[in-house]
Amino acid sequence: MNCLDAEPLLGACLDAELEPQTSLEIERHLSGCDRCAHLYRKLELLRDEIAAAEPDWSIDADLRPLRAAIRRRHRPSRWPRYTLAIAASVFVVALLLPGNFPLQTGGMERQLVDSHVRSLMADHLVDVPSSDRHTVKPWFQGKLNFSPSVPDLSADGFVLTGGRLDVIASHPAAALIYKRQSHIINLWISPADAAERVPSSSELDGYHLVRWQHGGMAYQAVSDLNPAELRQFADLFRTR
Repeated sequence: MNCLDAEPLLGACLDAELEPQTSLEIERHLSGCDRCAHLYRKLELLRDEIAAAEPDWSIDADLRPLRAAIRRRHRPSRWPRYTLAIAASVFVVALLLPGNFPLQTGGMERQLVDSHVRSLMADHLVDVPSSDRHTVKPWFQGKLNFSPSVPDLSADGFVLTGGRLDVIASHPAAALIYKRQSHIINLWISPADAAERVPSSSELDGYHLVRWQHGGMAYQAVSDLNPAELRQFADLFRTR
């Protein structure tokens, strides 16, 4: 394992979220790489400092600075890549501390935006990383009681990045991740009533949302992509 592979996983390794074999590979790498070992020690110190501060993660906490910081992570930056990785890992460590804040309520839009922000933290974006729809679609079999549509939109500039399992409104959902240049699109798919609903657009905290229903399924997309291109994505998805 080299630095490029190990560095994004340091936060997950610190929180014991990795498979044993992967953790062992990272430990071996840390024993021979002073740079990654130094980054790992920084994460340990940050975790301890946050725990000692006993921050208030109540439901009334203002999450706007956190969302803004995560959004900046996906914009061009002159910061070294390892600095961004440390910043993202700090957010993950804070969320995993005892007494962490619960998901804020306030409607489906709030849940979707918060889920989108969480997915951008560290390595939580995909469970099955692949741009091949024939890899992503079968991965959901046996994990959900429905089979999500996974169209290839790369010819139109929306590249499939992978998928993951998620929960929206207390129900299991398939999350598909597409990328438009540097912008991430989260699209959640879950069973819904039979009513057909045309796409509707909205905005919350600088993120844009498009939601529609078709064929007994609900589709809900969130991104910091501009509204016109996100609507284009929704229209392309609906016609494939």
